[in-house]
Amino acid sequence: MEIFIVGAVVVALMVFVSTKIKRSAALAFEPEFVEKEDFTISKPEGFMSPLDGNSEHAFEAYSREFGEKMTRNVWQAHAILTVDSAFNFEAECERAKKSADRILSENFLENDSESGKIYLLESEKTEDEIRMINFRKIVENRARRKTYDLQISVLPAFRAVYIERINEMINSFRLR
Repeated sequence: MEIFIVGAVVVALMVFVSTKIKRSAALAFEPEFVEKEDFTISKPEGFMSPLDGNSEHAFEAYSREFGEKMTRNVWQAHAILTVDSAFNFEAECERAKKSADRILSENFLENDSESGKIYLLESEKTEDEIRMINFRKIVENRARRKTYDLQISVLPAFRAVYIERINEMINSFRLR
């Protein structure tokens, strides 16, 4: 009888812990507004940032799901933000264009005089036989003398699934 009671307590404890873990994991994919010292960005639903916070990027988020067949080890969508202290906006834009296999669209915007310029690029790139569609928002910050490069990659088969969330990230990304 004592074994049955101990077993029931252990099972109840395991169910409780399992429920807590599942609830925490689900919360990781909820929308979140990220505020850092020098930028803000909205992480949409279905994306998760690295849990340990030890990303080599200023911001990183990736989709819950992976691709199919040959892309089964590749996230359907992945976003990274890099910050370049060399402060060479034109060189950063040129590097982004050269890294693309095909440019789908590009647009230069003049931001207010304090922030600087903005470059938007949509392109295709094949790497390791995997084709990706890349969305980039490169922003110049004259005051801090830095260039910010938000790059969001998506597998072509999932572009329609993620396009609204990609636009949300691009439009919400602002320098402070």
